[in-house]
Amino acid sequence: MRAGRRAEWPLLTCVLREVSSDVQKASVDKLWVTSRYFIRVEPYPFKFWRIFKLKFPDWIAHAKRYKFAPLTHCTPVFYSVSDLVSWLSDTMKRPGIKGLLLLECTKCLSYQDVEEWVR
Repeated sequence: MRAGRRAEWPLLTCVLREVSSDVQKASVDKLWVTSRYFIRVEPYPFKFWRIFKLKFPDWIAHAKRYKFAPLTHCTPVFYSVSDLVSWLSDTMKRPGIKGLLLLECTKCLSYQDVEEWVR
């Protein structure tokens, strides 16, 4: 996924537009060195995450319930796609999106990444 064009994540993009209408594209990306997952938002990631954290001040409490990497980015980083999606669903208080986003993962992520979180 890293080389070339990133996969479109239409549902994730739509969900994150509820936070900020500036979101044009969103995807789940992987830090290759450490095998951790985060949400990439375009075009203004720092602005988006600042707004997100203001709208959802309990975001960090939800993140701590999952395997959450220390804050090194403006976006929370998780050890699995499943934890990332669960965190987003819990934080936004939208339990219905969890299954749909996990389904979108099977379309957009590489086979190895999907196999990793299905176990």
